[in-house]
Amino acid sequence: MSGKKLSFEQLLMNQSSLLINCDPRLFNPTWSKTSFEVLNWFNIDRLTLFPNSMVLLEEGKTASAARENIPPINKKNFLGKNHTDYLKLLKTSKPHLTFSTLELEKSQNVVLKQLYKEGGRWHCIIPLQLFGQRWGALSFTNFFDNSEGLNDEDLQRLKLVCEMWLCYWQHSTLFRSLKQSETSLVNDADKLLLLTKKQSTVLALIAQGLTAQQCADKLHLSSRTIESHKYRMLDLLELDNHSDLVQFALRNGLGMAEDTNSQPSAKAKGR
Repeated sequence: MSGKKLSFEQLLMNQSSLLINCDPRLFNPTWSKTSFEVLNWFNIDRLTLFPNSMVLLEEGKTASAARENIPPINKKNFLGKNHTDYLKLLKTSKPHLTFSTLELEKSQNVVLKQLYKEGGRWHCIIPLQLFGQRWGALSFTNFFDNSEGLNDEDLQRLKLVCEMWLCYWQHSTLFRSLKQSETSLVNDADKLLLLTKKQSTVLALIAQGLTAQQCADKLHLSSRTIESHKYRMLDLLELDNHSDLVQFALRNGLGMAEDTNSQPSAKAKGR
């Protein structure tokens, strides 16, 4: 392939540098920008990445990029149609599957036929693996006639790039998940300060599975008082139901054996 300004090694280094240094929260838009360099290097018109998913139409489960003047993936074109057969192709055990212009035109597969109607003239599917297990797939399409596609060496190179993408994709997803958990704990710490010592004690007992009457007997209170504390805590903690209340308590260390004797969290405020 002629006209390449970068060696494949330089392409990999560029991709790795841009993705590993980006804000994990901005991974998707960063990937969208970097993917155009790959499209141009391999002379591909459009590619779609299926990371950790065999779901073709589920929003957020696929990522696609297309060169200028090439129609982007329009999922509405596939809605209501049987695309199960295409999902089976994504799970192929072969190194790759390719489809020529004639094969796309004559295919009984609704997705391949739709690709032909959109102007696709050569299509390829490459299954991807991570840590020795199937993880997703890459598909790409060229829209110019008489396309010869990619040779085996470039297919291997493209597969390597996409598996690198998957590694960074998964890392960014994990990072965002951890940050969300940290935020939740920070918010919990603030909310704990709203509880009185008595409410913290009641909450610890509720988290152990005690009924309102059992809590009342243990604390020498009436069951009505326990219920009053419970609904007050739901309001203070902005929770919806008993289950949410229990989850909040367990998440913050309340409800353990040592809490039974009413030693509330040190963060709880006495009144």
